[in-house]
Amino acid sequence: MILETVRAMLCESFPGLGIEASVDDRNIVTLSGECESWEQVVAAGHLAAKPAEVRNVVNELSVRGKLVQRRDYSHWLRAGNEKGVVDSVDVLVIGAGVSGCGIARELSRYDVKILVVEMREDVAMGTTKANNGNIHPGHDVKPGTLKSGLNVEGNRMYDRWAEELGFELQRCGAMGASDDPGMLAALEKVLAVAKLNGVDNPEIVDADRIRELEPGFDSLGIKVRHGLWLPSMALVDPRSVTCALAENAAANGVRFMFDCAVADILKENGRVSGAVTSLGIIKARYVVNCAGVYADEISAMAGDKSYTIHPRKGTIAILDNKRKPVFNSLAGLAEASVGVKSRANADSKGGGMCRTPDWNVLMGPSASEVPDKEDLATTSGDLDYAMALGEFYGIVKGDIIRFFAGTRAANYKEDFVIEMSDVCPGFVNVGGIQSPGLASAPAIAGMVRDILAKAEEEGGVPLRPKPGHNPIRKKIPEFHSLGREEQDELIRRNPSYGRVVCRCETITEGDILATMRSPVPPKSVDGVKQRTRAGGGRCQGGFCQSRVIEILARELGVDKTEITLRGEGTPILLANNRRPCNGKTLSVSEASKDGV
Repeated sequence: MILETVRAMLCESFPGLGIEASVDDRNIVTLSGECESWEQVVAAGHLAAKPAEVRNVVNELSVRGKLVQRRDYSHWLRAGNEKGVVDSVDVLVIGAGVSGCGIARELSRYDVKILVVEMREDVAMGTTKANNGNIHPGHDVKPGTLKSGLNVEGNRMYDRWAEELGFELQRCGAMGASDDPGMLAALEKVLAVAKLNGVDNPEIVDADRIRELEPGFDSLGIKVRHGLWLPSMALVDPRSVTCALAENAAANGVRFMFDCAVADILKENGRVSGAVTSLGIIKARYVVNCAGVYADEISAMAGDKSYTIHPRKGTIAILDNKRKPVFNSLAGLAEASVGVKSRANADSKGGGMCRTPDWNVLMGPSASEVPDKEDLATTSGDLDYAMALGEFYGIVKGDIIRFFAGTRAANYKEDFVIEMSDVCPGFVNVGGIQSPGLASAPAIAGMVRDILAKAEEEGGVPLRPKPGHNPIRKKIPEFHSLGREEQDELIRRNPSYGRVVCRCETITEGDILATMRSPVPPKSVDGVKQRTRAGGGRCQGGFCQSRVIEILARELGVDKTEITLRGEGTPILLANNRRPCNGKTLSVSEASKDGV
């Protein structure tokens, strides 16, 4: 019955294309054939996923005359097999984004051996990095989905995470306000969804309450008469959260392997037994797949081809901190947000204006479907979309100090896939983690813990709490956030805090050295930036990057030419262009003239 329904829908919407559909005994629909555009490929996948009985969609459609880039794992597979077995653990976590690090940290409470492998050179270098840091309340998620429950639960858990891990969490609240009587009905619909999902204390507020909660409207002369107030909205820096999770996990015995790409999943007697990575074979009793946009490919390696990730690219623009946020909360005109939203992908949270905990204004993100998971290019259309709300508040492109793009890991059911594989026991999927994935991260970690605990209990060996486990990660002092007396005292105790490296953000050598000596230290310029903000200001590293390179090279004991911007393939310095001669440093041209 499912197959007939899906085929009829596809035939009606895409006549003449001859899209083929099949369904297996798990109600996984697989599509094959050719389309005329990538937009048709994505639309067909969403259409096939519409029936409630469809568990998910594997989309193998191609675009006529165009080759979609696919990742080649063969060189990593050869390298790993040649190196043989290099490690054996209880739990292997693939991916060091916020989900992977959150799960590793949660499992570190128990007496199990855990290893996190990450294909990039640091934590939070994929989808997590390209995130605006919103801890969504849960009002904008389809009721009844896994997303909706984990979003609300995760939002509530962030207070404990922040307290234990020492990162900044701002419960700023969110306000969508309007002076249009016709918008009240739309706001009440959102309120009804928020209540249905269990969001904490949402309410429709009048003009007086709006002025009390958010004076920014009055300061701009914007007249409003009603609004939707969501007090549980919060802000974090997603990179700081992930670094804190990783550091606490490492302090409790979790190990990390970076520049380590997974090329195959191993099985014995139908059960997962480990993975082949670019650094060798790692044996494991459990494998947790948190591979972001590549989670579907990792799952297929385990023999569980049950969903397809279609990357949805989003562009965010960061404004100079001289352009102060209009509002203290995440607030705006509801009709403006609806207007921008109407031009976005209907399944995305694209569009908007927000700020960071450090009060930099962020514009975006945009939302566009792309075939290439590594397509991080910013187009003029994406940037225009991200800046669409700027006209309401006098924001122009000249206020931008940097823009960047990232890809969301969306699947065709537009819901999280978090489950023990029913075809490969021991393999746990944590896929399709897009917005509100950051807000849901604490609850996702708890759900995976429960999945593994149940599996262990069924195997007769319940998880045992680890003696001496410490959930507290002591926050590293941040020089720029201290008062004068505290700064003076810090410099007296450690003179390196008196040497300013990044003038834009007032980041000192002491700040950088402290993070270099943390349990999970950075190894690249971007790694230092995401932990300390060195290079995050107006000049974007124009002044401080050379100094950061010097510190990294000195602390890592390598040549400056070995320091990268963000890992393999991103060198900054290619060679030393000066050569010493009889105690004198000559330029290359001078040395050549002298025959040196």
